[in-house]
Amino acid sequence: MTEEQKKMNAQGFFNYSVILPELDEEEREVLIMGSFIIENTGEEMLHTPIICLRVNPISSGKLGGKIEAAPRNEMIVDASNSEEWQFISQERKDNLKENGEYWLKPVESKELSPGEKLFFSNFDINLSKPEEKNSVIVEGFVYFKELQQGVPALNKIIVNF
Repeated sequence: MTEEQKKMNAQGFFNYSVILPELDEEEREVLIMGSFIIENTGEEMLHTPIICLRVNPISSGKLGGKIEAAPRNEMIVDASNSEEWQFISQERKDNLKENGEYWLKPVESKELSPGEKLFFSNFDINLSKPEEKNSVIVEGFVYFKELQQGVPALNKIIVNF
């Protein structure tokens, strides 16, 4: 690892649970509930965090969670301990059906100090069996202003049907 990589480095990983459907249900969707954790593992401050979650095949999964929620002053629930996320642009949101990529940024957190973590908490992904394959893969990537090439997550979510 070069000196520059030690100074500017991050990692991301999934922490999740798989909820299987009842055996007698006709609709056999698998529910994934989890969090995507980002950590600044370098020695320097990182700015403008962005995550990309990619579902493959595209038509087999739909992401939900704290994305573009109502403004805090309109919310009934206290969300002060939980970061809200939003699509980085309307264009990226519109292109979702073409590439299966969810590009998100936190509403409030704009920087991450060395050793600090940022959470995309309590997301859910409904997965259905793909027509052509027997598995669905969810990958994660972390980006910062200083790490524009992106860092793949340490793990993937893979569901075999």
